[in-house]
Amino acid sequence: MKEFKAENKLDLLVQIQEGFEDEDVYIPLMLGMDIVTALLENGINLKIITLPPSNHALVSERVKRSLQKARISLEVKNVENGRPKKYGDEHVRVIIQLKNRGVGITQISRELGIPRRTIYYLLQD
Repeated sequence: MKEFKAENKLDLLVQIQEGFEDEDVYIPLMLGMDIVTALLENGINLKIITLPPSNHALVSERVKRSLQKARISLEVKNVENGRPKKYGDEHVRVIIQLKNRGVGITQISRELGIPRRTIYYLLQD
């Protein structure tokens, strides 16, 4: 998948006009007819356009019809929002094991170096 990285429409159009051979492209900006036209003109193998969820919901019917006529599918890229988790499933598993053995939250906090409040939060999920 070719991921175009642009902060504005002009930069995106310049990148698209350089040409690409990928079948699947990711467009980070709002998809309008000008971008669709550039994609169709410069992407000879284009079959799938992927958008972030926020932009996918705002695509006009006109753009959707144009893509449908060109037999190009429009998809949503599932993106995790927010900061990545610091403590993963392995941490939760160890916390649960210690808790089941009767170790107190304060002791678990000291042993693992995880704040008590965080341990309570992780145990909720």
